[in-house]
Amino acid sequence: MFQYEIKRENEKAFVHLEGSLSLRDSPKLRTDIKSLIDTEEIKELVLDFKNLSYLDSSGVGILLHTYSWTKEKNKEVRIINLSAEVRTIFTVANLLDIFQLKEET
Repeated sequence: MFQYEIKRENEKAFVHLEGSLSLRDSPKLRTDIKSLIDTEEIKELVLDFKNLSYLDSSGVGILLHTYSWTKEKNKEVRIINLSAEVRTIFTVANLLDIFQLKEET
């Protein structure tokens, strides 16, 4: 099961992801992330993967779109608390160099 929660703090938006992100869950998350990036007062998007156990290729696609959208708007995207399982997926997909990764908030 996948779920997420969005919290805003000043110019930052935090998206806390939990469970297993797959194709079924991707469209709503994609729409919500795009809306956050399009919000003028949000300057940085922080994706918290602490409780995310898996993501498939659609999740990787969302991350690549997120990176592209934030760069278009001169904003930042960071990923924090990457689990070992998801780090393996990032390694295979060559995503480790694209995102600023932090272990703790």
